[in-house]
Amino acid sequence: MDQKKKKNNGFLYENLKHVEYHFDEIPLNEYPRPNLKRKSFVCLNGYWDLAICQNDKEINYDKKVLVPFAVESPLSGVNHLLEPDEILVYKRVFNYKKPAELKHLFLNCDGIDQICEVYINNNFVGKHVGGYTKFKFDISEFAIDGENEIIIKVQDLTDSSYHSRGKQCLNPNHQYIYSSSSGIYKPIWLEEVNENFIESVKFTPLVDENSVRILIKTNVDGIAHLKIGNQIIDVKTNEVAIINLEEVHLWSPSHPYLYIVNIKFDEDEVESYFGFRKIEIKKGRNNKPQIYLNNKKIILNGVLDQGYYYLGNLTPKSYLDYKADILALKELGFNTIRKHIKIECDMFYYLCDSLGMLVVQDFVNGGEKYSFAQTVFPRLFSPILNRPWFESDKRSGRNFQESKDEFKREMVETMDTLWNYPSIVVYTIFNESWGQFDTKDNYLFCKSYDGSRLFDASSGWIDTGYNDFYSVHAYTTPKRIRHDKKKFNRPYYLSETGGRGYEVKGHFDYGKIWGQGYSKDQADMDLKYKDMYEALIKQVNKGDLVGIIYTQLSDIECEANGLFTFDREVLKITKKLVQDMNQQININIEED
Repeated sequence: MDQKKKKNNGFLYENLKHVEYHFDEIPLNEYPRPNLKRKSFVCLNGYWDLAICQNDKEINYDKKVLVPFAVESPLSGVNHLLEPDEILVYKRVFNYKKPAELKHLFLNCDGIDQICEVYINNNFVGKHVGGYTKFKFDISEFAIDGENEIIIKVQDLTDSSYHSRGKQCLNPNHQYIYSSSSGIYKPIWLEEVNENFIESVKFTPLVDENSVRILIKTNVDGIAHLKIGNQIIDVKTNEVAIINLEEVHLWSPSHPYLYIVNIKFDEDEVESYFGFRKIEIKKGRNNKPQIYLNNKKIILNGVLDQGYYYLGNLTPKSYLDYKADILALKELGFNTIRKHIKIECDMFYYLCDSLGMLVVQDFVNGGEKYSFAQTVFPRLFSPILNRPWFESDKRSGRNFQESKDEFKREMVETMDTLWNYPSIVVYTIFNESWGQFDTKDNYLFCKSYDGSRLFDASSGWIDTGYNDFYSVHAYTTPKRIRHDKKKFNRPYYLSETGGRGYEVKGHFDYGKIWGQGYSKDQADMDLKYKDMYEALIKQVNKGDLVGIIYTQLSDIECEANGLFTFDREVLKITKKLVQDMNQQININIEED
C-alpha cells in the first residue's frame, strides 16, 4: 500500500460556528437496504476507535470516529485531511450469539473510500478496492460466541491513482472539484441468514406485455415462493422467469406506485419491490425525437445534485435530508435529479421511488490525471473538438488496462445494485470526458446489459455519436441551442446549464467563490435565471429540447452556484419565479 506522498490541500470546516452537532441516537441506524429487506439486522454505525498512522505496524487508537462519516467531515469528530500514504485503522467490538446450526453472518459495507482490508478476531477476511461500490464478507467462520473484534484498515489515494474518485481531489482548484472524503462513509451492518439464502433479486418491467421479468439468485438452486399483491407464484431460482401481472399499475412521478414483493426460499424470507414503467426515445407528433415514459411524452426537468451535505461531506446527517431535498425540488416544479458522479445510500433511491422523482444516475469517473486539453478544449472549441477523433486514452488518464477493467467492473456492479429502482431512468456513462475511453463499446454494452434505461454515454462533450442523446453542457453561451448537423437524429438534452454564482452572507463558509458568472444579489439572480429559462422554454415548446439540468441543487465548498445554500436554509432565487418557469416547461408533459 506504499504510495508517494502528495500533500492534501483540501478544505476543513474547523473554524465554523456550526461544527458542533449532536446526535440523539446512532446516525443512519434505519434498515439500510429497502429493496431486499430481512428481519436480521445489526447496525454497526456509531463510535469506533480510530488510529491514523503511516503504517499498520505502529497502531495507536488515540481517536474516536463517528461512523458513517468520512474523517475529513466535522460530523466524524476527526476533521483530518488524510494523506495518500496514511492508513486509517478502525476498531470496534460486537456481541454475537453463535447458533448451533450452520448459518451465514455477513458484514455489509455500503461505502468505504477507497482501499480497505477487513479483519475479524485478527483473521484476515478480505480486501476491497473502490470507494463507491458496496461489498460484503461472510465472516461466520471467523466469528465466535460472545465478543468479536472488527478491524478495518483503509487507505485513500483520492486522485493520485486511477481508482474511481468522483469529484474528490487532493488539491482542489477552487472551482468545480472538492476535498477528499476518506474511510467509512456509508452504513456498515451485520445480517445473519440461513444456510440456503437469497443473494439478489432483479425485476425488469415489460410494460407492453403487462408482465415482469424476474431473476432470483440463490446460493443453491431451488424454488422460490413469491407473493405480488394477490398473486402467489413459484419460480426456479437462478433462472429468468416471466410473470404476467393480474393488476397493472404504472409508476410515474405523479403516480409512484410500487409493487411489494414477498419472497421465501427455503427458510430465508425477504421483502422487495419494483415499479412498473417504461422509458424510451421515439419520434413525437412533430417528427422530432422525444422521451416517453409509459408511452407518454416527458421532459427531464431537473437539477444537478453533487450529493454533498453540510458538515457530513458525502453523507447526510439523516435520511430526512434526502427526503427534504426531494420534496423541496418537487415543490419548485422539478421532476428530475441528476445524481452527479456519486452513488447514494439505498434510502435515497427508495425515497425517489416512493415520492416520485426521476433520477439520472452518473457512473463514477476514474483514471489518472486528466489533461487540460481533454477537460477544457472540447467546451471552448465546440463543435470543432466535440468529435470522436478527440477521444484519447492518454489525455483522459486511461493508459492502463487495469484502470479500464476496474471502471467496467464497477459500472456493472452499479447497474446490478440499482437495478430495481424505477426512478432511475438514465445512466450517465462518462461526464465531460473525465476518464472517457472506448465510448462506443461501453455504450453498446450498457444498452445490451440494461435495456430498461436510457444512456447518456458522454455528457457534455466528445460526442462519438454513440449516445441516446445529443448531450450538451452550456453555461454562459446565450442561446444554448444545438449545433450538430444531424439535428433530429437524437434528442437534444441540455445535461448541465446555469451555474451562476451568488454568495449569501452568513451561509457561505469558503473564502473564495466560484460560478459560471456572478450575481451580487437575488434580484440579479432572478433576472438571469428568467432570461435563461425563457429562451430554453421556447426550444422545449418547439420539441427541440427534451431535458434541462440546472446546475445545481446547493452550494458546495467554493461553488456558490446552488439554488440553495449549502446548509439548505436559503433558496437563492425567488420561489414563485422558479415555479412559474417550471410550470411552463411541464405543460409539455403528457398527463398520466
